[in-house]
Amino acid sequence: MFHVTALGDILLAIAAFVIVLFPAVVIHELGHFFAAKLVGISVLEFGIGFPPRVRRLFMWRETEFTLNLLPIGGFVRPLGEDMIGPVSSDKRKRDATSPQAQHSDAPIIVSEREMLQLRGMSAEQMRSVNETPPLGRVFFMAAGALANFVTAFLLLFLAAILGLWVPVGGLAQVAAIPPRSIFTGTPVQVGDAIEKIDGERFTDFAAFHDTLAAYPGETLQLSLLRGDSAETYNITVPARVAGMCGAAEVLGVEEGSPAANAGILPGDVIVQVHDQHIPAAGDPAQHVSDAIRAAAGQPLPLTILRSQDGEESHIRFVTYPRAEAPPGQGLLGVAIRAQIGLVEGTRLANAGQKTELIPQSIPAALSYSWTTLTNTFKLIASVPGRLLDGSLSGKDARPISVIGISKIGGEYLQRSFREGPSIMLQFTALISIFLGITNLLPIPALDGGRIVFVLLEMLRGKPIKPETEARIHQIGILLLLLLGVAVMILDVLSPPSLP
Repeated sequence: MFHVTALGDILLAIAAFVIVLFPAVVIHELGHFFAAKLVGISVLEFGIGFPPRVRRLFMWRETEFTLNLLPIGGFVRPLGEDMIGPVSSDKRKRDATSPQAQHSDAPIIVSEREMLQLRGMSAEQMRSVNETPPLGRVFFMAAGALANFVTAFLLLFLAAILGLWVPVGGLAQVAAIPPRSIFTGTPVQVGDAIEKIDGERFTDFAAFHDTLAAYPGETLQLSLLRGDSAETYNITVPARVAGMCGAAEVLGVEEGSPAANAGILPGDVIVQVHDQHIPAAGDPAQHVSDAIRAAAGQPLPLTILRSQDGEESHIRFVTYPRAEAPPGQGLLGVAIRAQIGLVEGTRLANAGQKTELIPQSIPAALSYSWTTLTNTFKLIASVPGRLLDGSLSGKDARPISVIGISKIGGEYLQRSFREGPSIMLQFTALISIFLGITNLLPIPALDGGRIVFVLLEMLRGKPIKPETEARIHQIGILLLLLLGVAVMILDVLSPPSLP
């Protein structure tokens, strides 16, 4: 079974690579290609994959479209640059020399300009990268990222049109059914969730409490979701809901935390703080969290309800919340969610929101695409600052290689089979955004590094020597390759996964 599962994961990762990464890279290069056409740069080759070449696909005007062996990217080869960077000044001079000007006894050299001439271009039509004005070069170099951003916007728009998972109302999960419960004698089981009262949804858990507290009738018409199958069923129960009290269910306890040291366990229910009952209105869990923060560095008495072997007992603890918590932990070291309890002992817990897949209108889809795109830019821009202030750990911000992206993409692909194609479109858009931003980083060998050289040329009034620039790009690509190998090894040893 393990081998079958592992093989399925590998196939999903390969499928995700083909669906997500490879098209994103090809679109990036198409951005460069069409930008070159707009600013007049001659393009000798558009390569799908990296050399060695497998075959020529077709010719379009002066450009040869090729299929290459390594399916990890693509490239555009403009006149005046190779895959590393600008060509040397000697090659520029040699390439600028027309075939007629060469000596007849010199060795025959097929230059880039000769190739373009053989493809039907006149010398006047040919333009290399270095012959293009600086702003035209900047546009050419940035166009790949711009193509990724436009693609991301369109993918997000399509995802919204197909349908987004949006909250439609709150859920209240049945957490305990004692013998005298209003649910006794009904099909309700622990784990089922109430989604409607008298056929109407409630917005959240606080609204659920308010609806019960103000309920005027003698019986409640409830619609519930079965916990294991999500099937919907309806029941009628007595409206014995007066005198509700608040509580906070302990979902998890951090090892070595004040809560663990005090003896609090997952599954315990906090029912009193400072020997006072917790209000049921509003958010009981937030009430407990506020009390913990207010007691930082001081003793905090808590009374918990513990169920053991079918018996319930109340235990009073004195806890000592930390003045400062480690990253990712709270002052007490517990994860909690709100509950409300009825007088006869029934407990209902906050189960978050019910979501449904709802297609969006064109205006709503446009708004969603723009908001998601700009919020993603802001989130990425905030990463350096969050790393410095400690709000984001290095582990969470670690780079991910093609292997890691493909693995996560495989998980998204698997989810899309259950939840619809929108989730895969959203992931593909996110990868397209990251690819564009990564290429704009001012690192040699990347588009951003090449743009830096153009900006330096504009400031200096003359270009950097092509030999110097090419050497810097060579060092940059070597370092990027080494980093890529290191990240791949890390992804194999510690595979990333969905949160």
